[in-house]
Amino acid sequence: MTNNTIAIYTAVAAALLLSISGCASSPDRHTQELVRADKSIELAEQSGAREYGVEALERAREKQKLAELAAQRGDEETALRLAKEAEIDADLAVAQSNHGKAESSLAEIQNSIETLRQELNRGNE
Repeated sequence: MTNNTIAIYTAVAAALLLSISGCASSPDRHTQELVRADKSIELAEQSGAREYGVEALERAREKQKLAELAAQRGDEETALRLAKEAEIDADLAVAQSNHGKAESSLAEIQNSIETLRQELNRGNE
């Protein structure tokens, strides 16, 4: 064999190996997105999204279910898109939960300040 023939065989083998590994990694990508969406939904639930971010949390759960169904029927592109959307909705639920908690804490602090003012005014009378 000549050096050119060896180089051609090597190039063909490398191209074949790359194309096979590319096909094998495609399902992994949607599977990873599904796992990430699951984790985001769990985090949202733990953060209190059931109280403050209910709608976004429900959208995340619904899109997660649809993504799993799409993956089962082999629609990788739809599964990937829906899994990403589920993750985003879950992140929104976390943000809404954090916002709701912050507003609640602010209201408590404002009530405490008002109580302290009233007590100070009573002491000055």
